[in-house]
Amino acid sequence: MTDLEEIKKAIGDRIRDEELATSACYEVEAYAKSWPSIFLINDWDVWNESKKALKLQVVRWLEANGTPYDFYQFRTGWGLIGFKSRDAARRFETRWSGQSDSLSMPDEDWNPHPLKSTFEPTYMGKATGQERFGQRAMR
Repeated sequence: MTDLEEIKKAIGDRIRDEELATSACYEVEAYAKSWPSIFLINDWDVWNESKKALKLQVVRWLEANGTPYDFYQFRTGWGLIGFKSRDAARRFETRWSGQSDSLSMPDEDWNPHPLKSTFEPTYMGKATGQERFGQRAMR
């Protein structure tokens, strides 16, 4: 979990206008009261192309876990995500912060699906597609 003081310092370093920085820090403090485990997710790989919302696969992952969470975006484009559960927060951090890149995972088993924005086994897509093609040809 990101320390509240670290988040406020990062905001102060980023926002040059003192009044806006102070306002943003108050927003973070208020947010932390409702959501005990929060992350500053600015440099994480969770943003869609326009940087205005979370990627669809991130939202699907959050919904599949079934734990309460909240996404908050500042007017300056920065974002926070909060969790009620520390366990859920740790799972989210491990999956989406980029820290899990150091874990060894076989590249041959998983490949991003080009149409669904999710990860599916590559062998299923190839086998299923060939079977369907063969079935269509026989009809």
